[in-house]
Amino acid sequence: MVTHGGRALAFAREHNVDYRDVLDFSASINPLGPSPRALAAIRDGLELVRVYPDEYPVRLIRSLSDRLQIPADYLIVGNGATELLYFWLRTIRPRTATLLVPTFTEYHRALRNMSAAVRTVQLNPADHFRLPSVPVETDVVILTNPNNPTGAYMPREEMLDWLRQINPSVQILIDEAFVEFTAQPSLIRDASRFQNLWILRSMTKFYGLPGLRLGYLVSVRSPELAGDREPWQVNALAELAGIASLEDHTYEEATMQLIQRERVWLWKQLQSIPRIRAFPSAANFFLARCTESDSLDVFIRRLQDSNILIRDCRDVEGLDGPFFRFAIKSRDENSRLLQYLREL
Repeated sequence: MVTHGGRALAFAREHNVDYRDVLDFSASINPLGPSPRALAAIRDGLELVRVYPDEYPVRLIRSLSDRLQIPADYLIVGNGATELLYFWLRTIRPRTATLLVPTFTEYHRALRNMSAAVRTVQLNPADHFRLPSVPVETDVVILTNPNNPTGAYMPREEMLDWLRQINPSVQILIDEAFVEFTAQPSLIRDASRFQNLWILRSMTKFYGLPGLRLGYLVSVRSPELAGDREPWQVNALAELAGIASLEDHTYEEATMQLIQRERVWLWKQLQSIPRIRAFPSAANFFLARCTESDSLDVFIRRLQDSNILIRDCRDVEGLDGPFFRFAIKSRDENSRLLQYLREL
């Protein structure tokens, strides 16, 4: 069974509490919440729920094309990055796949659904989870950058060097769901240089829209998949919120300032906690490991007693031991979690 973070609604229902009283560090979402412009666009567009949206979200595609400076036909927009992952695999239909682990757990289930034979390549924490060479006997390679759940980011030039070493017949999917939080460049503008490159992006993380579901896939070969795309994958309110979010540069800048400030502050605080080992992160979350195996269960129970959630990573292939991940939030929220960490 695949386990995800972001179970605040389920936890609230199971424990008979208001979901707004749950402090969810398990989902790495913008702590500012949605853009004020996005919320205003949703309110102003509520009457649109009475009519069908466009079969394909042409206005959002146009906005993304202008923002990313890529041709519109490179873009496939969908109901979140996970929906696009499943669509891509259904269309590509790989017989064999290689995963660089640790990685997002949903990839395993998606590939099982395709009956693909999966090979894993272990990333080494001692080498800061850098990309190793990948065997050529595979149809697809799937990886995350920055890596989820480690937060390690591979710089653009190193990624390009790595891509050039891969056989052009191998399709490569790079999940950049958290790349905006790194303040580092995406590979999107390099899409035209590689016929086998597919870049998966989420708008739910950085723009704080997980309840609406919004993501997009970028490739020079996207037009080949367009004929297989099911209609109405993006609802009218999600499209409005996505367009408004892309236009809110003040919100984007405020997000980056908060994440960068809190990431540096949290990292310094984590160094003084003796019973955990935290790993450097370029993203909006940290991966950590308890030094004592049985302490993670106690820690999770104590947090849940206070309606606080973290992501238990013991089910993540490639992580051996009591690993957990937690999001970067506001200073008050981060301080609250640190208080529990210090009591480990």
